[in-house]
Amino acid sequence: MLTVPKHFTAYQGFDAFFHNAEGYISNACSEMSAMIELTAIEKLAKYLPIAVNDGKNLEARTQVAFANTLGGFSMDVCVCTSEHSLEHALSAYHPELPHGAGLIMISVAYFSHFVEKHACDEKFIAMARAMGKNATKAEDFIDALKEMQAACGVDGLKMSDYGIKPEEFPKMVQNTREAMGFLLQFDPIALSDDDMLNIYQKSYC
Repeated sequence: MLTVPKHFTAYQGFDAFFHNAEGYISNACSEMSAMIELTAIEKLAKYLPIAVNDGKNLEARTQVAFANTLGGFSMDVCVCTSEHSLEHALSAYHPELPHGAGLIMISVAYFSHFVEKHACDEKFIAMARAMGKNATKAEDFIDALKEMQAACGVDGLKMSDYGIKPEEFPKMVQNTREAMGFLLQFDPIALSDDDMLNIYQKSYC
């Protein structure tokens, strides 16, 4: 792992982060999964920026690997939400797009949707606190997520750099439902096709 390039370290690390964040906000979350997911979120928020910016830091690599393993455990005792469905639709049509990069691109709009709808405010506050914020409101998680992405140098990722065009979004919404629509049932509140289209559109640049 010490030789994994900076950008792939970030992509993989955020994939692990979102496995745990999605699991925590899902309606399948339990005491067992919450324990796993919050621990992983805390580890990744602290150590992923270090691992990205100093790839030879063995402690940071170890903690990121541990959090990644916890993400696997989360999948055993819980389940992801539709962020993963939405991203797999992106990279299905554009396979040159790394999965983790696609997740990063849509993450702020995706989680902001649930924050704006007050779907699970206390969970967002708990995640923000695990990320080191003195959080009092759900929006603090979005701030923490943006700061983490900036610290890892991935806040400037653009769909357009991978040839993705806004006119493709309707077929990606359809693909989300047809290929991995089963994850939609685990969202904290239901997403309509218009909601998913809006998430893609807000993420585009």
